[in-house]
Amino acid sequence: MRLLLTSLGTLLLFNLTQCSSIQRVEDIKLVTKDIDNFWKAYPVAMRDTARAYQVFQDQYFSRASEGLQEYYARKYKSDPVIFARRITQRPRYYASVRQTTLAIAEQKPQILAAFRRLQELYPPVRFNHIYFVIGGFAGSTAQPPGLLIGADQTANGPGVDTSELSLVQRNRCGHVTNMPNLVTHEMIHNVQQRNDGTLLSAAIREGMADFVAELVTGSLGNNARLHLYGNAHEQQLWLAFQQEMHGTNTKNWLANSEQETPEKPCDLGYYVGYKICQSYYARVTDKKQALADMLTTKDFEFFLKQSGYEEKSSKQ
Repeated sequence: MRLLLTSLGTLLLFNLTQCSSIQRVEDIKLVTKDIDNFWKAYPVAMRDTARAYQVFQDQYFSRASEGLQEYYARKYKSDPVIFARRITQRPRYYASVRQTTLAIAEQKPQILAAFRRLQELYPPVRFNHIYFVIGGFAGSTAQPPGLLIGADQTANGPGVDTSELSLVQRNRCGHVTNMPNLVTHEMIHNVQQRNDGTLLSAAIREGMADFVAELVTGSLGNNARLHLYGNAHEQQLWLAFQQEMHGTNTKNWLANSEQETPEKPCDLGYYVGYKICQSYYARVTDKKQALADMLTTKDFEFFLKQSGYEEKSSKQ
């Protein structure tokens, strides 16, 4: 069964418009020097928190990689005071994550292995360089230098004290060994087509990134928590999602951290999008073609119909 076929010419044309055109996995830079520089500056900054901003400016940002320079400008408007405040207000957390953030360098072979697997499954893929930074919980982003990953938000592990974090920060703070899954998810966003402004397309894109990352790494990463809830409430979620999916308001399904509760996680649009992609992938005999269909689809409504997920969910 072959659905949503597109030409190789179309695939290449689209990928050449991306912010990166790295073809060989061995050419990808995985830059962790900013983490090393942060931990050289951190104890000095914490000895005089009133002047921590100056320490971080002199010993962290002034030595920044190209990726951190971009991150600092975009996330903090190059203001070290705001950054220092975010770090110093979580002293127990940052004191406890030094070893786990430094361990990200040990994940490089697993990350590159995931990218090689992705390229085997989808040869037209193009990659970005990856810069791992301590970002003060300002998130991750894809920018011209490459993927800018806030490493301190995926730094859980033995001995990490998350008591200063909010509920959603604790729940989103994945184990450091989830890093291959996380960066694969983010890399997929640079390959797939842009959304059309609807909740449906946004959810499919996020769920697709999760689905492909799992396909490549064998893990759902920290978003496995969404599936624990989602699998127990799948039909209920689908009925609610259907009521909103053609609109442009995503606030109840994506980036809705304010809706996180101990009983129900936020970001359940990822789960719904994943299930649509999973259903599509199961229906297509040629799995490489199924993956290419996902990554190149521009008609998300048609993709939903071809997935069979609506029909299957109505029978549950």
